Amino acid sequence: MKKKIIPFVLASMSISTYAYDYSSYSAAYSNSDYREALNMGLKFFGGQRCGDSHNWMLVNNSELQKNNEVSCHTQDGKGSVNGGGNGNYDLTGGWHDCGDHIKVGTTMGYAAVSLLIAYDVWPEAFQDNYDEAYGEPNKIPDVLDEVKYATDYFIKCFPNDNTFVYYVGFEGDHNVWKTSARQSKDKVENGGDPRPVWTASDKGGPQAANYASALALMSLNYPDQSYKELCKTYAIKAYNFAKKNKSAHASIPIFYSYPNQEWTDELALAAILLYRLTGEEQYKKDALSYLSGTWESNSPLAWDTVTDFAYYYIVKDDPTANNGQGGTYLSFLEKNVYKLHIQDPQEPRSDKSSCTSNGFPYYKSNWGTNKLALGGAVAAALYAKLAEDGVITTTKDIKKAKNFTLRIIDYVLGKNEFNHTFLHGFKGDMTHKIHHRNAMGRNDNPPTDEKNKAEFMFASGGLIGGPSSYGQFGNVVEGGSSYTETEGGCDYNAPFVAAMASLVAEKDPVEFVDAPTTLSDRSYMVYPTLFDDYFIIDMIEHAYEKEVIAQIFTIDGQLIDTYDLKDKMSTIIRTSNYAAGFYIVKITADGKSVSYKLVKN
Repeated sequence: MKKKIIPFVLASMSISTYAYDYSSYSAAYSNSDYREALNMGLKFFGGQRCGDSHNWMLVNNSELQKNNEVSCHTQDGKGSVNGGGNGNYDLTGGWHDCGDHIKVGTTMGYAAVSLLIAYDVWPEAFQDNYDEAYGEPNKIPDVLDEVKYATDYFIKCFPNDNTFVYYVGFEGDHNVWKTSARQSKDKVENGGDPRPVWTASDKGGPQAANYASALALMSLNYPDQSYKELCKTYAIKAYNFAKKNKSAHASIPIFYSYPNQEWTDELALAAILLYRLTGEEQYKKDALSYLSGTWESNSPLAWDTVTDFAYYYIVKDDPTANNGQGGTYLSFLEKNVYKLHIQDPQEPRSDKSSCTSNGFPYYKSNWGTNKLALGGAVAAALYAKLAEDGVITTTKDIKKAKNFTLRIIDYVLGKNEFNHTFLHGFKGDMTHKIHHRNAMGRNDNPPTDEKNKAEFMFASGGLIGGPSSYGQFGNVVEGGSSYTETEGGCDYNAPFVAAMASLVAEKDPVEFVDAPTTLSDRSYMVYPTLFDDYFIIDMIEHAYEKEVIAQIFTIDGQLIDTYDLKDKMSTIIRTSNYAAGFYIVKITADGKSVSYKLVKN
């Protein structure tokens, strides 16, 4: 979790004048790889679930299964409120912030908004592989199943018109290394139940506005009519609270305060989405007024900046909308894409040196630059979408914008100076560690050196923070300050999923409720390929009504184990009794089989 705010500014680098030619860039991975990466990045949110919510990293943890310890923090809302007496709220659910287990309105709101905008703009990218508990497909795209855990929680965060819950947790959460299920049983000062709650009645407008945006988008897109109406009601409630308290962020207890009280982008996005939802002109007037007279381009899309989202929806409604001085909202979005991110030599900037000869912009951040680069990638994809849909006409090179997005995606997937992926577990590669307690699955609060060995980890699908500058990445889970570069969380994966959606919608589109019905080599992932005491079979994009089995054979064809995989997101195979040598894992469903070759040390 972020303990200090560092303004997002472009890094000054020794490679100072390079302008990368994105127009000639080509994809480094197959369409199947991009689909797998999108599904893994989305599945990560299931490992962030709090409460009694089928968090797959808990459900598939064999140690926790023994005692049916697959839920966490089921007493949220019953702890102290603002440091005083205990509350009587139901604040179960939602997403953990990062690899810790606190719940932060700032990051959760931004993440939910990003995922829902990804679905709203590129619905054909998303499949229906499972239901909310990773069972059979339920005719609801998986992205909506995942985000509903957040929007259900957002509704609970407005128990009345004058109260907004923006934070649940305690400092001690960070002092222990346990799964969220086991931490729930610890002392309150170590993050156990019932955790303290933080509410506001006169601040928190920008955070509440992001909740309003997410709820409005869910109302627009969720298939169930009663839930659509409930989300609409609370979107309006959240917006009214935000508008009343618009100029003051709610500072997160213990961790940090906000040196910048900027709020206009969050309010503008909520207002334009409510206009789209209700058709009421006042919301549109609000949106335009909040952003009038200024060009906001202080950083890429991130947990404190949603300006480009607001520009996209304003322009989609009216491409000619003018902010009163300085130009149209479209021109501002264009500047952000081509000057801040792509750094087009036709629109030079003094800080264009942030981009090196590999075409990846290294934004200055102690928490890694990947999520910021992906925020820029999403903005570029949104601009290209406006052009491709015929909403705008432009003299800009749209291919350059699309290839910028592609280059960022390829970088985090592994085409980088390290030659390893930053999407934890993609194609079985976990060389780069992720700072994540549930993914490691340990409950013994191990010392630092044991955490850094990370002998067991689920392939979490989490986006790792990444380098702080070119070639600078501390691959350390704990110790010193370099663990910040291995941090991951809901606000990391959100722009990754959004950027991936723009790519997969074009390369591998699906129908609204399309689900694979035939086993393929991308249905499951088996890792690590070189194993010692375990390997894992992860479902990536398949759900079956019939039997699915995994058989483990020695290299000479002897069957040694059989496992039922039906409706299981992850299956851990313990192998301490296996002899060293080669093994074949054969997965069979509906008469079709795929095989994977593994080696035990």
